Parts: sequence; structure tokens; C-alpha cells
Amino acid sequence: MPTDQAQPPYRLTAATPRPHHDTAALVDHLLAAWLKAEGREEPAPRAQGAPPERLRLGDRVLLDRDGGPLPGRGPGARYSRRRLRTPAPHGTDQLTLTLASEAADGPTRLRIEADHLPSGPAVAGHGRVPVPELVRQLLPLLDAAEGPVPLGVAPRVLGPADLDDLIDELCDPERQLPTVVASVPPAVPIEQWQQQMLGPLLRQLPGLASLYVLGHTALPRFNLALEYHKVYGGAVRTFLPEVDPASRADAARHPVLPRQRSDENLRRAAALLAREPRRVAAELPAPAPLDAVPELWLPPEARKAPAAPRATVERPPVRLERCRLRLEPPREPRRARCGTGPASFGELVDRFGEFPLLEFTGDAKETLALDGQSDGVGWARLTWDGLTALQEYAAAAVRGEAGGDFKQWCEHTPPGCHRFPPRKAVRGESRTVASHGKWKRQRMLPVPADVDSSCRAFMGAHLRIGGGGTAPRVHYLDDCSGSGRIYVGYIGLHLTNTRTN
Repeated sequence: MPTDQAQPPYRLTAATPRPHHDTAALVDHLLAAWLKAEGREEPAPRAQGAPPERLRLGDRVLLDRDGGPLPGRGPGARYSRRRLRTPAPHGTDQLTLTLASEAADGPTRLRIEADHLPSGPAVAGHGRVPVPELVRQLLPLLDAAEGPVPLGVAPRVLGPADLDDLIDELCDPERQLPTVVASVPPAVPIEQWQQQMLGPLLRQLPGLASLYVLGHTALPRFNLALEYHKVYGGAVRTFLPEVDPASRADAARHPVLPRQRSDENLRRAAALLAREPRRVAAELPAPAPLDAVPELWLPPEARKAPAAPRATVERPPVRLERCRLRLEPPREPRRARCGTGPASFGELVDRFGEFPLLEFTGDAKETLALDGQSDGVGWARLTWDGLTALQEYAAAAVRGEAGGDFKQWCEHTPPGCHRFPPRKAVRGESRTVASHGKWKRQRMLPVPADVDSSCRAFMGAHLRIGGGGTAPRVHYLDDCSGSGRIYVGYIGLHLTNTRTN
């Protein structure tokens, strides 16, 4: 583990399926409630289209607010920003919340940054900036994630049935944030260990990593599946991006906090555990559309910081329960699917022609064999959902209107189109799979000769149908920019990789 020293500022980057207006209203509601609880002035709601403003909410308490269209983006792209400064020993604490979205009713990207601004160059460093209380209140309400990493406040306890999804997350090549996996000593009840040890130990990690606790029955199976990356006996392991389960050398990249360190000094152990997640999160570049948010600029008259008027306007109701109810009018009805979903893979193969921009080039026997599995019906329907989304993406891509690849399409699905979970849309295989001769050959799948003269192409992009090492996958080649079609080369059980071998 790294040494205990001053840590980077707190920085959270995430996405939420909530639309922009909904998310901004929730942020303002929680921010006002926190200010009120701290004995500060409660700001009035910000009027739509208002210019940048600075409000004085008490002695040395300043709230800057701005927002508007995103420069260089589409007509519905917007951003909102709140920057709060409050007095602190030897300086000022600054909390900045930035929201950005490509469309009014699309998902929202958010970044939360907490910094300490020292009062002068001679003042000693403030040390660790704690996780803002607002983050602990906000995350459970947003269904937030960063790529394949779900971001919550409390760790999720896993059983054996959850391990496939966990290992999928660890090996996902698109994962950018750490995944923290904790073990529980054999003779200790999980609830007791969570309360006495894991609660304080993981308290500095919300928003910086996904958090899991291996249950007693899940622990040995996890260690069997990842023999070089084990965690046991009350230790906690931080899995950085790009895990290679088949590599003994790779295990050294993923630090382990042994139980002994926690027993010796729990507070220091928590700081050590938070160092790598904080570093990774602080270095994460701003993704689109956050990268288009302009610098905060306040006109001279706004910098005088007039006292904020007390909130006399009744706030719009904000639902704080974990739900997806909108504060805006509902979306327009979705377009009809490509027919009703199939009841079997046999029916799916027969009806593949309903997707005019998709071409199935694979072996139908592999697909039909899925009907013999216990989950075959559910898998067939989820596969149909994925193919429906691929068809809609392809139709937009050939017109030059997709705005990116299929993964980005899933993350920012246009209104009226069918959503496919972004976590189940994978851009490519891991480096281990792509460089392994046998495994790579399995993914060299049929395509027409006018696409590749060898009549084969590597199809690393795939859809996850179910979780785990044997659940089905749909491998495809996106050639919308060439032939104007997507070639589906395989629908069947998971091909060989580090976990199925």
C-alpha cells in the first residue's frame, strides 16, 4: 500500500439516467436543505435563463450559480453549475457541482469537486478533503455510475450468484474507476464486520469506486476464479482498471490492505485505502459533454455578492425516493419494436430479417442450442432487445446521426428509441483475449468478401446477454461507415476467455 500522506482533492465523475432538469432540481433541493441545516441562508430557486450570479448566504459563505446552452453542442445541450464556498480553519472549503447533458430529456453527466483553498502560501496543507455530505445524500437517489462501475454509498454484499457480474466488472476494458472488494473473517458475522470495521474503513470511498463485500459462501468461489488476485481473512483489495485474471504479475498492481493494518489503526487504514481511488478519480478527464462546459465567469456587478433574498417562492416538488419519476412532462411514446419479442432462439433466428440493417453471418446451430438452457426464454428476449437497439443505432449511423459508436448510443439513447443497458454493450475484448491466438481465432467470424477479402473479421465488440462466464454473448462488427450494415457473427454461449478456459 502507498504511504499515508496528503491526498488529492475529492472528485466524483458519474452519469445518471435522470434528465437534466430533474437532476438540477434535486441538487438545488439538497444543497438548500444542507445550507439550512448548517444555519445558513436558504437561496431562492434560480430562475430559468438567469445570468450568472453570486449570492452571499452568510459571513464568508458564497454561492455562485450559472448555466445555459453548451457551446458547440446540439440545440438541447445544457449545463448547470453551483459553486459553494464556506469558511474553514486556515482557509476556505469549496464545493463545485457541474451538470451537463446532450439533450433535455436524456441522461445527465455530473462532476462534484471538493477542495480546500488555504488562506495563504505559508499555511500548512489541509490534508484530506472529506467526502462531501451532499454526495452521501445524492448518490442513492441518482442510480449513478461511471461506465460499468456503479457508484453507491454503502458496499453491496455478494453471494455466489453475484460473482459472475463482479468478475465481468473487474475484467471490463472500459472500467476506469477502481473496484474495492472486501472480505470478512470466517468466524465473524457479516453484519457485525460491516458495522465495526467496514463502515469506518470504506467511509472515504463513496463516489470514487464500486464497493463490494464477499459473503462467506462467495469468498472461496471468488478466490478460485481469480487465483492470482485473492482476498481473504478480513483484507480489502483495490482492483484498478485492466485486471488480467490469468496473470500472476498483474496481481501486484492491485493493492491489498491486510486486516492487520485495520486492526492497528482504523483511521489511518481508511486513509491508505482511499489514496488510489482518489488519485484515479482526480486524474480522470472530463468526459463529454462535461468537457464543453465553459469556465465560470461572473460579471463585475455579480462579484459584489449581494445578500441572498430568503426563499419565499415555493419550490417545485422533488421526489427523494429512489425512482425515475420525472419533474418534466413525460417523453413522447416510444416507436413500435421490430415485432413482439420472440419466445425462443429458434424464433429469433427465423425472424432476423426484421432487422434490415443487421446481417446474421454466424452458425445458427450455436444459437439454437441456447433453447436447451434453463434461462433460454429470458435470454432470447434480451437478445432481441439488443438487436432492436443495434438496428436503431445502425439506421442513425448510416445517416451520420448516431453521435458515436453503439456504446455511446446506449449511454445517450435518443428519445423514442429503445434503451439497451450500457453496461451490457462492450466495445471490445481485453488485451489478454485479443492477443491470445486461440481465443482471438474464435472471434474471427464470417463477413462478406466485400467487407474483408479473407471473409473473416475480428468481432471483439459484443453484447452481454446475462452475466457470467457461460451466459450468452452477441458478437458483431459495426461496418455502418463502410457497407452500411452491422454483421452479427455469433450468438451463443460465452466464448473462451480467462474465466471460461
